[in-house]
Amino acid sequence: MFRIASLDAVKRRSQIGLMLACVCMMSMAEAQVYKYLDEEGNVYFSDKPPKEPKVEAEVVTIKQEKGVSETKMPAVAVPEPIRNTGAGELKTVLLEKVKVEYNRDEKAIGKFYLYTRAASSRAAELRSSDKSPAYPFPCLQGGDLSLKNANYIVSKVDFTGTFNEAFEDHGYQVASQKTFAMEQGADVDLSLAAVISDIRLAHCGPQNSSDLNRFTQNSTYLKIDWAVFDNLARKVVFETTTEGSEYSVKKPARYQGAMVSASLAFRQAIEHLLAQAEFVEVLQASNTLQTGNSDRGIDIADINVTRGNANGKFVAKTPQIEKAAVTVRTAGGHGSGFVISNPGYVLTNNHVVGTNRDVIVIIGNQEQHATVVRTDPGRDVALLKLEKTFAAEPLQINANTVNLGEEIYVVGTPLDESLSFSISRGIISARRVVDQRNYYQTDAAVNPGNSGGPVFNASGNVIGITVAGLFTNDGGSMNINYIIPIMDALAALDIELN
Repeated sequence: MFRIASLDAVKRRSQIGLMLACVCMMSMAEAQVYKYLDEEGNVYFSDKPPKEPKVEAEVVTIKQEKGVSETKMPAVAVPEPIRNTGAGELKTVLLEKVKVEYNRDEKAIGKFYLYTRAASSRAAELRSSDKSPAYPFPCLQGGDLSLKNANYIVSKVDFTGTFNEAFEDHGYQVASQKTFAMEQGADVDLSLAAVISDIRLAHCGPQNSSDLNRFTQNSTYLKIDWAVFDNLARKVVFETTTEGSEYSVKKPARYQGAMVSASLAFRQAIEHLLAQAEFVEVLQASNTLQTGNSDRGIDIADINVTRGNANGKFVAKTPQIEKAAVTVRTAGGHGSGFVISNPGYVLTNNHVVGTNRDVIVIIGNQEQHATVVRTDPGRDVALLKLEKTFAAEPLQINANTVNLGEEIYVVGTPLDESLSFSISRGIISARRVVDQRNYYQTDAAVNPGNSGGPVFNASGNVIGITVAGLFTNDGGSMNINYIIPIMDALAALDIELN
């Protein structure tokens, strides 16, 4: 029940005081209510007759001046997503961000309407009882919704949960954890950014409330600009625009209706994305390899790893070493490696390649794909085969005993890909046995990114593979680093030395 003399004031206070305004319409074009006067002559309207028996009430019909059709929503076709049939491996996908970039000159993005006082009371009662209304609530015109209102709603919606659910419902693979794809070991193939470039809202709810945790009646339209970033290739590989909508402003109120409506509109935009054959092709991964096996089933009969002699010098061999030292890039970061045989076999750590089937190997300034051929997670070594033949001379192996105090050189790509072919010098500090496996300990400088890189003796022959180091809490090296003996690495991968 409300006093007609105060209706305009209620509207003004609502327009000024709402942090999140609400849009709504009369559930019917017209409604019958009771009209009567109090002792002071004030006019009242109510959906119930007056309680005082002496007060005479007149039944009148109130019509809305404007209806829900005044809030224009673009029409969006129902999509038909392409379901994954299960043939072949899929790339993992992570929704990195959702943000609003609405660039139109229009200030208003929709209309808000307010429940009548009686409807607001009823909505509050339902909230406390956890029941849902069976019919739409009547609403009064309020005003315009702004971009600020849209940003507020967007900040409250769990878009990641909606995204993951939609992808999994149609048979696609999403990342198992919420993390940044470039974080080491995240192992995310594709990262998606969703930019809301157009948004329309129709929103109806209780008076004087910015709380989204209420029963409201809503409609939402979204236009989404998608960008798909391949974390292995380090570039955007697909861009498109889709739309999504959800119309429920004239339907019974829902708890957290604004968030529910935005989430459902976002889901439809995702399904429009999955309906595009070009995008689905991006999700497909090569199924030529099986993960988790030491031998990936690829013939390496043409491998030819050779011994080096003691007559050379490391410094004299650096031009050859620079050509054969590589950076190994995966979706989760990078490590180091080196060519040990033609036509293009590369040795690195297993933890560098992780569960990836294919990686990027950077030789000089040239990138090329490589296939993971064999791995031994226990010994932490992996063998890759380059997509193209390696034109230069591969590195040679030292098969002799390595002595304590012997001078060594560590080569790799520490910290950043721009620091490829960095050399540090040290000595063999000790021999260690960890979990029944042999290691060399060295004081040569080692940093994240050096993993998988070659370690040389003074003659320029490979004695081992960098695998680990001890660091301070702020990331500084403690000069206690570990090397896998090269002969142990080859034995673990069942590679014979010629």
